[in-house]
Amino acid sequence: MAKDDKRKRCEEVNKDMISGLPNVIIGHILSFLPTKDALCTCILSKSWRELWRSLSNFDFDDRTWKSRIIFGNFMDRFFYVHNSRENSITKFRLRVHGNYPSSRLSQWIDAAIKDNVEELILWIPLLTHVPLPRRVFSCEKLVVLNLRYGIDIDLLGVGVRFSCLKVLHLEGLPILDDLASIEKLLAGSPVLEELKIEHEYCRSRNALRVCSSSLKRLTIRFTRIRYYRKDPGCRALTLDTPNLELLILTDFVSEELNMQQLPCSLVEASISVAFTHFFIIQLDTYIDMAVQFLRLIMPIVRILRLCGTTMRVSFFLILLLCLNCQRSDDAPPHMFTPIQILSNAVRKKLPRFEDLPNFQNLTRLEIEASGDCRWMVLHEILKCSVKLEVFILYKDDTSVIPKWRNPEFAPRCMRSSLKVIECVDFEGDFAEIEMAEYFIKNALVLEKMAIRFGWGMTRNSKERVAKRLSGCQIGSEACRITFSSP
Repeated sequence: MAKDDKRKRCEEVNKDMISGLPNVIIGHILSFLPTKDALCTCILSKSWRELWRSLSNFDFDDRTWKSRIIFGNFMDRFFYVHNSRENSITKFRLRVHGNYPSSRLSQWIDAAIKDNVEELILWIPLLTHVPLPRRVFSCEKLVVLNLRYGIDIDLLGVGVRFSCLKVLHLEGLPILDDLASIEKLLAGSPVLEELKIEHEYCRSRNALRVCSSSLKRLTIRFTRIRYYRKDPGCRALTLDTPNLELLILTDFVSEELNMQQLPCSLVEASISVAFTHFFIIQLDTYIDMAVQFLRLIMPIVRILRLCGTTMRVSFFLILLLCLNCQRSDDAPPHMFTPIQILSNAVRKKLPRFEDLPNFQNLTRLEIEASGDCRWMVLHEILKCSVKLEVFILYKDDTSVIPKWRNPEFAPRCMRSSLKVIECVDFEGDFAEIEMAEYFIKNALVLEKMAIRFGWGMTRNSKERVAKRLSGCQIGSEACRITFSSP
């Protein structure tokens, strides 16, 4: 009897419970697998052979296949069979990295897109040009649209009706040079919540206006522009997004930055702007404009990151430009980072910087800045950050020797709220050590001081820095000083 009971229990444990489920439920479970794995289940048994036909979620990536020839042949057969299916595709993701004829890619995309599509992600190689079917713009059930590189969009004579679209990502598309088309897409997306626009080489110098009352998350990345001397235009970026919660802005192209309505719900912002040599406006004007842009978000934002750029100028060039030296049209393409811009504002005593309001809600601040004059502005920013709790300082890879000067009075946040300080890419320069000692001595409620050494630090240098900082006077009894290497 014991053996019979044990055998029955084993049979119950090993019973095929999945095959007993309705095909609709099995198909829903398979939809969470990678498409290639889901299709392979058809070899498990005869009853599973046709289950793939109930799938509505497909994710294809040619990198997961043995060869691109096999992938291309499979896709041709797949969509030939798919056209006879009753169920349409609701989620379709196609990422290709090989060279396929544009006509072939167009057939795959055209066969996948039906009226019921809810999520459409297309990543096509940069040098390929695949026209997006026009019926996409009337897919009223579309929720996510993500297009990258080789997708051509033609909106001439086409109405955009994205009544359910909430996520729109556009990266490296030719349409991004047609700013009117972008605004047309936004106008046809009344419930859009997330917008991401990334374009490395902008050809247009026209104005872009991002207008959306529903938008909550916005990412804009304009890094380079094809400059023509005969083009006298001034490129401007205007944000009309009153309900924005997240702003990630990297713009080295626009000469004007405007915010039409104040986003009172803004929680997090990452700002990286730069002055470049081809701008038709003067440096003073750009500095004043950039500071004014920061003035609008300072009283609202809770998390702020001021980013640096990969191209930096020397202290000598900064000084020359701050003295209003005439710049040549043939000057090299130098750029000014946000910290450099604010540093220039401090040195030039611009009224708009001296009258900056407090960061009333800011609790976390991250700054990318190297040495020289860019560290001078840290005093001013900390003065404004009256409720700051976390401060992270990233040092860039510049070879310029940093400069630090202890302020006469410690900012209010260091006496009442600042709990965590991190110094990233710490290299043990004298000024860095002075700055770290200043924070350790004057941050009265500090709980953690983290030193993250840079790649170039030797073992002896790390030990020297750790010994000195561990032995300095501590302003907070709860403070822990930690050291880590990359």
